[in-house]
Amino acid sequence: MDRRRFVTLVGSAALAWPRGLAALARRLEDSGPPDGEEFWQVVRSQFSIPPERVYLNTGTLGAQPRIVVDAVVEHTRRVAESLPPGVRWDDLKGELAALLGADPAGFVFPRNTTEATSFVAWGLPLGRRDTVLTSDHEHVGGLEPWRAACARRGAELRRVHLPATPADPDELFDVVAGALTDDVRVLALSHLTFTTGTVLPVARLARLCRERDVIFAVDGAHPPGMLPVNLDALGGDTYASSPHKWLLAPQGTGLLYLSERWRSGLHATLASGGWDNLELGAHRLNHMGTIDESRLAGLLAAVGFARVLGPERVERRLRTLSGRLREGLAAIPGVRIVSSGHPELSSAMTSFTLEGVAAPALQRHLAAAHRVRTRVIGEYGYGWMRLSTHVYNTPAEVDLVLDAIDRVARHGLPRSGPEGGEA
Repeated sequence: MDRRRFVTLVGSAALAWPRGLAALARRLEDSGPPDGEEFWQVVRSQFSIPPERVYLNTGTLGAQPRIVVDAVVEHTRRVAESLPPGVRWDDLKGELAALLGADPAGFVFPRNTTEATSFVAWGLPLGRRDTVLTSDHEHVGGLEPWRAACARRGAELRRVHLPATPADPDELFDVVAGALTDDVRVLALSHLTFTTGTVLPVARLARLCRERDVIFAVDGAHPPGMLPVNLDALGGDTYASSPHKWLLAPQGTGLLYLSERWRSGLHATLASGGWDNLELGAHRLNHMGTIDESRLAGLLAAVGFARVLGPERVERRLRTLSGRLREGLAAIPGVRIVSSGHPELSSAMTSFTLEGVAAPALQRHLAAAHRVRTRVIGEYGYGWMRLSTHVYNTPAEVDLVLDAIDRVARHGLPRSGPEGGEA
């Protein structure tokens, strides 16, 4: 990524953070091999996570690098001083399009995946004879908008059971394809499940939906920032995401990408001036009244940060860390890894169980004794522990967590120990 681009991107507003991003790019270039530990030590230094804390819950909320925090603060300060804020819609859309393989004209910016999914669920033409097909691995934020819309309109919401540990992509594809009956109007599925980090064969399912005239609404809360993503190649009708997770953007930054058909075809859920001006395409849905644009400044900085690191390089790093984690977990007696080990299905999130130890109890122990932040997948009664590895994590942190889990597996939870909840 050309670091000079960040100096000129919003240079008319004389912002500081693009120059900071250019300086980071220079540091990374001088840090040695791009996949070496010195490179990733420089990356780790961009975050404010205390060195004694191990943050393994990016699947819920990513830790923002300081460049993102600075962009938010700078934008807020400029507004307070009556200066031009310096964030332009075209800049944001263009940078996201370059990162995510998309048409800039397709982007809408709600606050999170839940709000984005709500725009889709309420904006699509659903009738009483229609069925929305989803799964038993959907997050509540991606499920409840469909449940509410179906309840209001008399449509049916049906769930297909996905195997927790599929053997290969064909197994997942066949399960979903077999459930696509003639009455299904919408297929609403995650690109990557929050429960186990399983990557679904979205592009194949999108082709199948086109053949059967089924609307495909993708919950893409996790992949942007974790995996290289090409939205146009995936081929879904709509794609909802939360850049505040793996893309490390501020809280309150959501993303909705619409295929060309739905840029004018989706009915506005939140209406302000121009909502019915179809010539505006998807941008008419960005007319939400007064919003906190500092979050968009932070999103723009987060996209710049991701492009400096490079999606392919980030994916390699995350797979290295998650591979180290899974190999270590597999060697611990009593551990059962739930997440699939197939290379096309696995991701940077790993779910597992430990025989004889409930996940919430293990979570409390790791937080209190080792200051490790984790996530328990209690939804649907699953009861799994989930660990997320990202660019601010290190091999040493992975080893620390493995050693802590191994001690619990061999000796049980301490009867008494440090008090405290989640770190």
